[in-house]
Order: sequence, then structure tokens, then C-alpha cells
Amino acid sequence: MLPRWSIAVLIVMLAGCSGTTKSVRLHTGHGEPIVLTPRSGDAATVELDEDDFVEAVDALAQSVRPSTRPQETARRLFEVDSRSGSYLYEPRSHRVIPLGPGEHLEGEQPATAAEVELARAYLRWCERTNKPGDCLRLLVESPTVTGDGRYALAMALAQGVVLNEMMDAFKDMADPQAMMSAVLWTWTTYMILLAVPEPFSKGVAAVMTASLIAYVGVDTFWSLIVGFKRLVEAADRATTFDELREAGEGYGKVMGRNAARAFAMLATAAIGNTAAGLGSKVPMLPGAAQAAAQAEAQMGIRLAAVADVGTVTVSAETVTLALAPGAVAMAARGTGGGAPAKARPTGYRAWGSFSGFKKAMGPAGKNKEWHHIVEQTPGNAKRFGPQSLHNTENIIPLDKALHSDVSAFYSSIRRDITGSPLTVRQWLSTQSYEAQRDFGLLAIKNIGKGLW
Repeated sequence: MLPRWSIAVLIVMLAGCSGTTKSVRLHTGHGEPIVLTPRSGDAATVELDEDDFVEAVDALAQSVRPSTRPQETARRLFEVDSRSGSYLYEPRSHRVIPLGPGEHLEGEQPATAAEVELARAYLRWCERTNKPGDCLRLLVESPTVTGDGRYALAMALAQGVVLNEMMDAFKDMADPQAMMSAVLWTWTTYMILLAVPEPFSKGVAAVMTASLIAYVGVDTFWSLIVGFKRLVEAADRATTFDELREAGEGYGKVMGRNAARAFAMLATAAIGNTAAGLGSKVPMLPGAAQAAAQAEAQMGIRLAAVADVGTVTVSAETVTLALAPGAVAMAARGTGGGAPAKARPTGYRAWGSFSGFKKAMGPAGKNKEWHHIVEQTPGNAKRFGPQSLHNTENIIPLDKALHSDVSAFYSSIRRDITGSPLTVRQWLSTQSYEAQRDFGLLAIKNIGKGLW
């Protein structure tokens, strides 16, 4: 039974063709459930700029102290019981069944010749990629690459370019490879948790699931789970490193680069954290503004309150989230009859830095310059987060002359307008985001007309 304070959010994944409608049901405990039906194709994986991704992962990693036993640490993080590392996969039921300590698949003997050769091939791969030794910490709990280790290696091979981007982010750490292993095992253990039939996850895993759906959308989230189950099946069949590589690369195509970046970023944020700690970090990550809009449109929840997601259950047809009432978006509360929460305009995009915005959007235009309606001051960045400043709704092109006049106005003291001895910028900095935006739009209008 769910706690009295919680709300069950059911994302109903109906079996059948790809065109089957997926609905979201929000049970508030008061009246009829709120039913949302996200339109197919409305959601899109949040685009993450490479520079923003590397910068964010680097910053998140600074507070992490990698463990020498990353697999064990990941199990503790997601409250997963210790296992032997061997799994039986049933293709018909798509079940991943952990075997008990000392148990092996039928006909399997410990440390077979194929397993020994796979371990050697893995070590050669580490050497070829300039990471000698047990570079992913796959052999800490077993002398060969089996069970979880196979899935972790396949996941590493699936990440492709993103793997190199993460190594770039970790390059200044004392042990970059240890950090990479921590992220990899966190990612893999989380996916195993989702792949097991009707898992009951809570805490960090629950918050991570809601955040991941916000970043990639319901459809892509579901494809990640289905794709991972296929990876498990292929990895269990694989007898060579090349076969395992093929399984990983196949899953990499399912993910795509942006989903892989979002997944890696969230996994890094989760390491050593609590549900509340992870929930507080998510709204400050690159792409969070777009993810927040998608969280409302796809799930009817507020990303800023993602820490209030208490439990998540994923089965063959549904994803069920239990969360505090305050996490439900106002747009979802007002639907009542089943219309989807309203999303931001299709063209909305956000970045973690102005340089990322300019890299993606290019020049403002002939005789124009980019202008922040709500200024990109350090105070605003700290209060509202960089995503709220560097986005396509807050940055607009202005004629150079007008932009220069607006900047000069903000640096001036205008008692007749502000009633303050401070500069306009100083006076405005203490106000809310909405107030600063309204004033910024009014300033552009009045300065353009010569009134200010």
C-alpha cells in the first residue's frame, strides 16, 4: 500500500504496435484520477552540448570519492542485494533471473576456456585504449568477465564517443579510470534493476528514473529498457569479445548520443548521493529547463520536486511512481479530463553556458547582438540556474545600437524609475525571475522608443 501522503503516477505502456497510445494516470487520493495522454512524437531527448556535458560531469565528479569496489558501491546505492553475477535470461518472458551464490547456468562450469579468453580480450582492449590493467574494475569480484561484468563491459562499448567525453571530464582527477568505473557500474546496476520483472525501486533509483524520463521522454525511456533486455540476452549468448562488442554497439544505437550523455550525467550525479541530494542537483544540470517542460508534458510532475518521487515500479506494461502531492505540476492538476500537460514551444532549447548557446545558434544576425532579457549576472546564475538564462526564450537578437543603449541603461542610476540610489542592475538583481523578465522586456520597449 502506498503511504497516505503519496500519489501514484501510472505510465501505462500498452503492449502492441508502436502506435499504441501511452497514458499517464495520476492518483491524488481525491476524486477521479487525472489522466494524461502524451501525444506520440511530442517528446524528444534533450540535446546536450558536448562542452556543457563535459563541464557538468567534471563539476559533479569533484564531490565524488571513487570506491575501489565500484560494483559493490553501486549495489548499496540502489539497495540491491549482493549477487553471484550470473543470470538466466528467459527470451519468452523477457525475465532476467539472478542465480544464487555458487549457482551456475545449466551445463556451465566456473572459469570456462571461453570466459578466460574473454577476460584476456577485455584486458587487451584496456591496453589498446591506453588504460592498462582491469580498467573498468570488472575483475574485482570475479576472476573472469561474467554476469554483471558482461553487461558493464557491453555498456562501456555502447557509449562510444560519450566514453571519451567522460574521460576528458575526469582527466584532472587523481584516478580518472576509477571515476569512469564508478559511473559505469552505477549506470549498469541501475539498468539491471529496471530490467528485472516488476522491480520495486526506491530512493536514488526512483529519483533517477523520473529524471531520466524528463530528459528522454516516455517512449525513449521504454526503448532503453527493452534495448537493455536485448543486450542482456546477447551478452549472455556471447562467447567472444567481438560478440559482446556487437551487443554493446547495438544498444548504443538505441540510446543515441544525447540520451547517453543524459544517462551518464545523471549516473555521475547519483554516485554517493541520497534521493534528496540527487533531486536537488537535477534542476541545476544542463538541459534542465527543457527537461522540466518535458516532465510536465510527459508525466505531469515538476522537475524541481523530483526528490519527492518515493518509489518506482516498472513492469511489462506500466511504470508506477509514488510521490508527494506537491510534485504534481499545476498544468496536470488542471487537466481533469485527460488533456496532456502543455509543453513549451517546439523550438525551445537551453544550455548551461552562453558559449554553448552561441555555438549552437550561431551569430545573432547582421548588425545584431545576442541579448539576455534576464541578465546573466553571477547572482542570477546562482539563484535561477544557468539553464534559465541561456535559452531560446531569454536570449534574443537586438540591434547593436539598441543593445548598447540597454546595457548602458542597466549600468546607470535612475532614481526616477527605480526609486533607488543603486544602479538599475543592482536594484533589479534582488527581484524575482518573473519581475526581472517583465522589467527587461519593458526596458527594451521604452529605450527603443526613447522614453527611458
